Amino acid sequence: MPSHYGLHAARLAPTRDPTESELRFFKANPQIGGYASFTDGFVVVNPFNTLTPQENEALIENESARIFMRRQQAARPSFQITPEQQQAFAQYPPFDPPADPGQSVRETIAARVLSGDPSAGELTPEQALFAQGLKQRMLK
Repeated sequence: MPSHYGLHAARLAPTRDPTESELRFFKANPQIGGYASFTDGFVVVNPFNTLTPQENEALIENESARIFMRRQQAARPSFQITPEQQQAFAQYPPFDPPADPGQSVRETIAARVLSGDPSAGELTPEQALFAQGLKQRMLK
């Protein structure tokens, strides 16, 4: 899962070790690579995941983009979600406020595009353009 947009390490959110409760959750859910902690701005990588080092790097890039979008209101996507993406993310839960499932999906799609994750689905030109702009904003 190589990054399409490759952010310099200095532009990534910092990582931290999981708390005890996060460790319990991660141990029970090794399929979850990690997550963006919106409360403290850190990326937390699941030590029980089975990702390669390159995939873990893409995970950190993905979650860093999510933190950036959440903290920079002007960097939040407003693009349309395709019917295929709506179906693929139908059970996707909303995250911390605002708990808008559509916004959570848009941010997930943008972050996945930025990190080179093909599970974002087939992109619209507007989505691809947004991801390019997101990278530029994150590199400033």
